[in-house]
Amino acid sequence: MPPEPRPPSHDASAPWGRRDFESGRFPLWAGRIQRRHQGRGGSAATHAYAVVMLVTRGESKIRHTGELVLRAGDVHLIPPGDAHRGGPADVEGWALAFHPEVLGGGEEDGASRLGPLLRVRQGCHPVLRPTLTQRRRLARWMRLLAEETQQSDRGSEEARIALLRLVLIELERISAPAPMSEPPSVSLSRKALTYIEAHCLEPLSLTQVARELGRSSAHVASVVRRETGRTVGEWILECRMAETRRRLRGTDERVDIIAERVGYADVTHFIRLFRRVHGVTPAAWRRRVTAKEAQPAGRP
Repeated sequence: MPPEPRPPSHDASAPWGRRDFESGRFPLWAGRIQRRHQGRGGSAATHAYAVVMLVTRGESKIRHTGELVLRAGDVHLIPPGDAHRGGPADVEGWALAFHPEVLGGGEEDGASRLGPLLRVRQGCHPVLRPTLTQRRRLARWMRLLAEETQQSDRGSEEARIALLRLVLIELERISAPAPMSEPPSVSLSRKALTYIEAHCLEPLSLTQVARELGRSSAHVASVVRRETGRTVGEWILECRMAETRRRLRGTDERVDIIAERVGYADVTHFIRLFRRVHGVTPAAWRRRVTAKEAQPAGRP
């Protein structure tokens, strides 16, 4: 597998762990990566969060819209939904992973929250080569992000978001490589995901996505499922649930109001969908997150 960041196993002494990140209760993870693998990678992986990796030592082979070799100094960008698969690797570095909702609300263009990762969605090469000064800044901010993810004191959330924005701004300043050729199916699935992220809070269906892309519904459904491992409907649901989590975490809006804001007129149906995805009702999810954030750092 590639040197993709895997959030650490849950540590009772830390306020947030791997399960919290992967479930969406905590929207960001950062830390050191170290990967040694001699053989070929397994099946392609996709996930609903974005990944940024800075390689500081070694080399890794990876397939991401083509065969790539990551070397010390490279930055690898993986947008949500992009399939990738690793091969032989012996690397170290820094990485961060984040759910897009951490960067803003649904009123803005959903895809714009991806920042420089949107260029990859549009066909640019997913590997950036920053200068030495830029690499040092990125490494420093990722280290600080890793430290902040272990904190739950006042201001830690604002500090994490500020550091993440600094990383994304720095990536925007790095010259973007030329677009790389990619299979038409990959381009189509990326266009579908970008459109879904931008319009998921509106009435949206497979038919509407296909019409926007100028393809048949059956073709779009087949391509998206093959390239990402999820259906168009599942991606629409994921984007709406991401905005739901943001509102549950950051506002005191009632559940019925949130349901309407994320595209569901029937609050009972909304609660049923949320429970299916997260295992608990929206109200219970909010209580868990609020209790976790109020927990003093260092206490199980």
